[in-house]
Amino acid sequence: MQRLQRLNLSPQTINGIDSNPVTRKQVKLYGDTFNLGAPLDPDELDIFKAQFATLLAAPGSEERKLMLDRLPQYVIALRAIKHALGGPKFNGINPEDTEIGFGHIRPQFTHAGVATYKYTWVVVLAALAAWTDWLFEAAGAPYAIGRDFGLCVTHLKSLVTPNPFMAEARFEVGRTGVLIPIDTRALRQADTENNVAIIPIPSMILIPQASFYAQAKSDLAAASTEEMALGGLIIGKGRVLKEAASAAAPATWV
Repeated sequence: MQRLQRLNLSPQTINGIDSNPVTRKQVKLYGDTFNLGAPLDPDELDIFKAQFATLLAAPGSEERKLMLDRLPQYVIALRAIKHALGGPKFNGINPEDTEIGFGHIRPQFTHAGVATYKYTWVVVLAALAAWTDWLFEAAGAPYAIGRDFGLCVTHLKSLVTPNPFMAEARFEVGRTGVLIPIDTRALRQADTENNVAIIPIPSMILIPQASFYAQAKSDLAAASTEEMALGGLIIGKGRVLKEAASAAAPATWV
């Protein structure tokens, strides 16, 4: 937890550029430049440091280690999304409706078809190594993240045991963020201290209304049902975070 406690409000300038995720003004990722707005204020930073630890799993968990390793990316994502929403106050895990907060990504904050909001992480992968649309609006087309929240995706975790089925994934982030395919076969090995099917992927920051698209495939000769969760954080207004899945489109996506 020392990384978390070392977060501070003092700029760290290297070659004239501030590298402190709490205070820097901009960051460029996959061709997109994110303006980060004003630094977090002391109260917001204290809340982040205290409550980020609450979001993490028990000490020794693989996800905890991975999320602590991506701490700078989460701070940058928080600031980018906060700025995109007009700078509302950050108030942690249980914000008021018009404040912003954070939490784990739930399926309902993703799309799998026109106005189709996922209720589980299940995805049916096609046979014979064919690419399958995974998170999308229409065939081959991205969907738009909601107007009042954003995502920071840092890892994948399969809920299928004993052998996950996903072999590769590829993501498109924003207007220019076409990423190379990611090999996810290591999920089958569960090559972690606790034999958990979890792997890090390149960090993706999705501000409100950004486009997002994902495909996946397996190595099997027959169709297979995977249950693959996006690991990371949702950051958004309180009225979004408290929303429960329903048959109707969430109001915050309109």
